[in-house]
Amino acid sequence: MQGAHSTDQALETAERHIPAIALSRGIGIGRIAFLDGEREQYVRIDLEPGQADKEILRFKTAVAASIQEIAELAADGDTEEHRSVSGIFGVHLLILKESSFVENIETVIREQNVNAEWAIKIVSNRYLKRQDAIADERFREKYLDIADVAARLHTSLNGSQPISQSTAADAVIAVRELRPSTIIEIAKSRPAAVITERGGWTSHASILAREFALPMVAGVHDLERLFSHDDLVIVDGISGQVIIHPSTDTIDKFRSAGVNTAANGREPKERHNRTTTRDGTEIIIRANVDLPDPYITSRLLGAQGIGLYRSESLITKPGVIPTEEQQVAAYKQIADVAGDSGVRIRTFDIGPEIIDYSGISSERNPSLGLRAIRLSLSNPGYFQTQIRAILRAAAGRKIDIVLPMISGVSEIVRSRKIIDTESNRLQNDGIPMGDPKIGAMIEVPSAVFTANEIAKNVDFLCLGTNDLVQYLLAVDRDNDAVADWYQTLHPAVIRAIRDVISEAENAGIPIAVCGEMAGSQFYVPLLIGLGARELSVYTNVVDQIRRLTSGITIQETVGLVNSISKLKTAEQIEKALREHYLQHWSSLFTPGFLASEQ
Repeated sequence: MQGAHSTDQALETAERHIPAIALSRGIGIGRIAFLDGEREQYVRIDLEPGQADKEILRFKTAVAASIQEIAELAADGDTEEHRSVSGIFGVHLLILKESSFVENIETVIREQNVNAEWAIKIVSNRYLKRQDAIADERFREKYLDIADVAARLHTSLNGSQPISQSTAADAVIAVRELRPSTIIEIAKSRPAAVITERGGWTSHASILAREFALPMVAGVHDLERLFSHDDLVIVDGISGQVIIHPSTDTIDKFRSAGVNTAANGREPKERHNRTTTRDGTEIIIRANVDLPDPYITSRLLGAQGIGLYRSESLITKPGVIPTEEQQVAAYKQIADVAGDSGVRIRTFDIGPEIIDYSGISSERNPSLGLRAIRLSLSNPGYFQTQIRAILRAAAGRKIDIVLPMISGVSEIVRSRKIIDTESNRLQNDGIPMGDPKIGAMIEVPSAVFTANEIAKNVDFLCLGTNDLVQYLLAVDRDNDAVADWYQTLHPAVIRAIRDVISEAENAGIPIAVCGEMAGSQFYVPLLIGLGARELSVYTNVVDQIRRLTSGITIQETVGLVNSISKLKTAEQIEKALREHYLQHWSSLFTPGFLASEQ
């Protein structure tokens, strides 16, 4: 029997290679730390010896706060409709006060020595599985009450233990799907890598992972079946794989290749102020950032200002929008880092679930729903606050405003009225303010077809290529099932980019190309040949893009565009570009880049 047990243990710890999709280049070696939750995301924390009682007290405080909240909601009103709602809240109170739910969570905290959030997950999952097996649908649907109570407890606990403080520096974060705000938080502790079940190359989370030089892979399913907490793994964000229980030889091999090869935070040896093509045409390279620090290094590498500051990164908790003062402070900080080169602040690109965490049901197709500028104009309260904050922060600073997901001129007109109204209020109150320029994100087909009119009503354009591809081709950019149809080099995409750049040129206003195309060496020569003279890229590719751009001429890129103009498929265009690069510019690309698939 002992021999059999030893064999089983050996099988459990044998090295295994799991295929994955590489989303952010680099190699990370570390131990698995699970991050759970769709809206509230928490990592498991193993408590220090003797800390369980303190954690249980923390949990009891959250329970008491939740009971008080529910009791107030249940007592509010006496209509027949409200009495029905009160009945639901009554069930929630019973779960917290008279069932074994709370007691079981405390037991898990004490026996497994884990944080309260993780204990809630374990116990609520048990209840949900048990109720899901009940044949009677009326009772089976009671699982929603358990889910609601668990979510309320999570919300009560949120903020008292930031994710960044609970993540070890060598942790490999395993999570079903990663929110952009969460990756910003966990990046502060510099984990080794990230593994997700869902996510695509153009998802905001993977973009941020590349910005923070954090190795990341996706497409690894059944995470909790594959891994156990604290398993040692290697995340290969170059070839796309995860190695479970790696042998000593394997670890040595990957360490010799360089752990976390993306090398975050390296200081450049020399400073570069401007980027010009080989024949002297200036190409302005700006940086996309969510935090000030990444811009400092990219500025030394040649970045001229911040082309896209995603202001929604300030929203770290659904349902809690930063106050006006908090936003003013954040915008001043990012603008001060950008200096005279300036920062373009994109107003909140969010959906309704973010501004009203408790009361909004999820949309069936959120990409086509109430989000970005539509939500801002439909819920002007938070939009007015943000505009006031930007105007105030712009006093004595170079700050511009970018309006996301513009579909036509009417949204610009309505937005400008709000901006003018808030500007007049600040002026009447004697509060110092600036005069930001207004730009529009072009990322939906209607904006492409009305780019001429839009360009006449704004000061600049930003071409968002990630969403542009998604909307033009009707392909969810984060859906693995249709990944083959997400074709950045589709002829329709190339024509749309060419037309929008042309309309901006005709109107005499600048246009910046943002998104993955601007930040990929593979697409930059094509974009320059199409007329792009301003690129906004994530910070850790600034140097690559500058070096490539400095080695080509405008005439060469125009010739490249002409050579592919009659090709009919994305596959043909990609092949032609790769052959051209290999023949004429291979030395300008990162070694091995042209050998990999784009």
